[in-house]
Parts: sequence; C-alpha cells; structure tokens
Amino acid sequence: MSDESKSGGEDVTEPLDQVLDRVLAAAQQFVRGDSKGIKERWSHADDVSIFGGGGGHVRGWEQVRQSLEGGAGLFRDGQVSGHVEVDIIARGTSGDLSYTVAVEHGEALVRGHAEPRPVMLRVTQIYRRGADTWKIIHRHADALAARA
Repeated sequence: MSDESKSGGEDVTEPLDQVLDRVLAAAQQFVRGDSKGIKERWSHADDVSIFGGGGGHVRGWEQVRQSLEGGAGLFRDGQVSGHVEVDIIARGTSGDLSYTVAVEHGEALVRGHAEPRPVMLRVTQIYRRGADTWKIIHRHADALAARA
C-alpha cells in the first residue's frame, strides 16, 4: 500500500496537469543543483524506483532520495543558468496510476565544465494518485542520441 492513501470516496487529487507543471519547475531547480523540489514530487514509499540516466538503478525512498541528491549534485548554478524543456510525447491515466513519456532537453552547467553542456534524455515516469496529489513512483531515463 502506498504512503498516500485516499480519504473517503471524494477525489480531491490535484489535477495531473498541475502536477506536471510542478515537476517541470522542479526539473529547472534540479539542473541548477537543487534537488529539494523534485524530492517533494516523489512518493516516499518503499516501492519507488529509478532507472537513472547514468545507467544505475535504485529502489526504495531512501535510495531514490540519495540518487536524486547525487544527480542534482552533478550540476551547478552560475551566471548562465541551466534549463530543461520537457516535450511530452504520450501520457495516460488508468485508475490511480498515470504515466508520461517525454524527451527532456536543454543545457546545464555541469561541475568541472566552464561552459553549459547539453541535456538530452528519453524519460518515462509513472505517477500514483495520493490523497491530495499525484506523486512520482518510477523514473526511467536514458541518453537521447543526436540524430545524424
């Protein structure tokens, strides 16, 4: 059972479109080295998981939290701020689960590099409906190869 359960029969869940706007705002913080916003968008349940863009995978909130903090730690803020666009290719909802399939692209200041570096990922995220909002429960990201 999730850490966010429905109360009564009334659906008071924040609309998914609003959640996706908040996830995008959190992604902007993430590529500037701040994981706080994205951690708030995640469920803190034991069944959450990440297949990370760097090839690793983790399961459970404590490991996901560490992965998010470590991922954000690869980026830094500076005079030129990083940014990311999220182009949703497909999305759907069935019951208490939703998903998005997207391409994330932009640029970020990566620690150890003076100039912004491109960010290009294929991303699938799964969300679970809670008592008041949708929370991310799984993220699968991998590098998007540039077309020749």
